[in-house]
Amino acid sequence: MNRIIQLGLSFIICYLSFSSAAAQNDTLVINHPRKVTIISSDSLQRVVVSGRQGDDDFSYENTIRLVDANYESKTSISRDHWELLPSVKVGRARNDTASYSRYTNAITAHFGLGFTCPTHVDDRVNFDTFRSWEIFATIMQWDHFLDRRGRNQVQMGLGIDWRNYRMTDDMLFTKGPGGNVTVKKFPLEYEPKFSRIKVFALTATLRFEHDFGHGFAVGFGPVVNFNTYASIKTRYKLLGDKIKHTEKKIRQRPITIDWMLNMRIADVPFYLKYSNDDVLRDGGVRFRSLSFGLYL
Repeated sequence: MNRIIQLGLSFIICYLSFSSAAAQNDTLVINHPRKVTIISSDSLQRVVVSGRQGDDDFSYENTIRLVDANYESKTSISRDHWELLPSVKVGRARNDTASYSRYTNAITAHFGLGFTCPTHVDDRVNFDTFRSWEIFATIMQWDHFLDRRGRNQVQMGLGIDWRNYRMTDDMLFTKGPGGNVTVKKFPLEYEPKFSRIKVFALTATLRFEHDFGHGFAVGFGPVVNFNTYASIKTRYKLLGDKIKHTEKKIRQRPITIDWMLNMRIADVPFYLKYSNDDVLRDGGVRFRSLSFGLYL
């Protein structure tokens, strides 16, 4: 027992020099920890550090186990991760000092930027993927942690989404009878620039996410889009003059559902979204939405 205590005291002196400002060689420096817990038994010495300066979610754990006349040491440190957007921890704090997530819930915000690559496209249409884009934001998301280490969580959020489906060849979108969207060729005297469909939506998300650690995580779930606005914009030149033509109240589907897969690889976040629903109602040009990009 005395030997274990001596080992523990030596460990604390070497590794928890809280007044220093950097870590060098085999010395770990933790400035201003929130809580330090030391657990001792006849054959075990365990030190758990929760929180550090500027990072309440930081967790450090070291276990020294006496085996015959020797000892084994095991160390774990929570990995840093991107936090480009703000988050607010809510709910009661957990009592487990080894937890990576001290709280049962958090309120977060997220931002996505990517490209649209439609599928099941009408034969008359040729979209330009890398000139068609998607911008969306989850303005408020509730994250509920299902375990003490914060590895599994359920996410529910509300947000907004803009999607742009663009053609850059000699075809243009136009609104036909009843608001249905069709396509036709630019007149010969026109110099085409682009023709695009834009859809704006209010969104509601439900997703499950698992964090595997080491900068790798996967989430999946539906995104319900309430498509409140859609329009056509066409730009071209005629006799040297720049012309912009806009048509509104096209017949977009009022509600569509995307299936969203988000991944974090080496702490770099990506997303992929696909919908089984046509973007426009029956009677117009047919295509479904697929998009991909960064999700912060």
